[in-house]
Amino acid sequence: MRKILFILIVISCWVGMAGCSDDDNKGPDVSFRRPYYILPASESLNVEIRLSEPAPADITVPFTVAGTGEEGIDYSLSAHEFVVQAGLDSAIITIIPVTNMTEGREIHLTLQEVTGYVPGIYRQTMIPIETKSPFTSSFLSTEYNLYTEMEVAALLHIGGREYTSPSYDISIPFEIDPASTAVLGTHYEIEGGEKQFIYQKDDYMARVKLKFLKKEEGKNKVVLRLVETDNFMISLSNNRAYITINGPVNFDDLVGSWKFKEFSSKDYVTSTASMAGDTEGVKNLPECVATDILVFENTGGKNVIRTNKLTGDLVNYFCDGAEVTVRDIVNEQIYLPSEMNEWGLHRSVLRTDFSKVNLNFSPDYQNYAPAEVDFRILEDGDILEVRIVQYIPLDFLQETYDYVSDPFYTGDRNFDKNIPMKGNYTLSYRFSRIED
Repeated sequence: MRKILFILIVISCWVGMAGCSDDDNKGPDVSFRRPYYILPASESLNVEIRLSEPAPADITVPFTVAGTGEEGIDYSLSAHEFVVQAGLDSAIITIIPVTNMTEGREIHLTLQEVTGYVPGIYRQTMIPIETKSPFTSSFLSTEYNLYTEMEVAALLHIGGREYTSPSYDISIPFEIDPASTAVLGTHYEIEGGEKQFIYQKDDYMARVKLKFLKKEEGKNKVVLRLVETDNFMISLSNNRAYITINGPVNFDDLVGSWKFKEFSSKDYVTSTASMAGDTEGVKNLPECVATDILVFENTGGKNVIRTNKLTGDLVNYFCDGAEVTVRDIVNEQIYLPSEMNEWGLHRSVLRTDFSKVNLNFSPDYQNYAPAEVDFRILEDGDILEVRIVQYIPLDFLQETYDYVSDPFYTGDRNFDKNIPMKGNYTLSYRFSRIED
């Protein structure tokens, strides 16, 4: 730092003497506002020039770039000339730090001649470049399921603090671990073809997308491993991601008997509705009992649900013998406490249409209609998550429904006004497969 300050003092003296030698020149002058700037490690910098009087017309002021800093590696420039608009007396360019990891580098900018103007006191400015600390990279989550396509996400930390919203795109390399049984290019592919995460400007996680190609017995596991480089250190934890290739899901994956395990969204729905003021509405949320069993079967060429083994509150929603039509697989935000730390990472959900449900979810009120019901198949097919997203409650959350179904309610970025309870108020129940 002392060396840099000494250099700056020398430059200031030099440009000051240069300014004095030009005192006899006539006409307006153009100059940098300051003889030096400092480019922060992770923030952009505006460099400004000034005219001694407003420009009578648009004026272009070119400059040369020198110094030990490497453009495109240590920094990038928004422009290679200043443009002062008519009537103004200043203009700026922006310098953006890139992968500035090497110490002691700087940028020198020198103004070139402009017809009708003489050099002002600061014709040159020097810009030391602050260096970044090496990033520590880790996976956001270590467990994934690939149905049709999905994203794997990584995080960056500097000095123990999470690094988010970069001012430029960052590429994070990874490898395919030898423990993988699936073959890249045969069973799955990486979008873009490159083994790297892309941390896009202003995002809050790095992402890479994998796409399903082929399902083959015994070749359904992918292990991604982060790579250590000069710029990236590997976290001691979450340094591998394990992906199970499930392939597209259809009704056959639901067929069978499933025993109730847990009301997985109860705590989240209770907390969210209570904070919104519906403290009474959360007291009667639909519960299951330990002996509840859901059955899906194909009868006479029709895919149907059987509810005769339900004794809990789900029997007030599902209708025995209702037909189930598989629509598609989508990736969406999951509103569950166990997955809220992965906010922004979307998970695969199977959307289906039921020919008939009781939208009122009540033993006393009936409003039969078709509805969307979603599913997730977890833990290699052993857990079925039933996601009730379309309902009009009368015995519980009535105040909440009135609020979110108001035409003027906008919700968060995932809100669907056609299914207003979906998202924050999705009722999720998990069931375990009963082996034949």
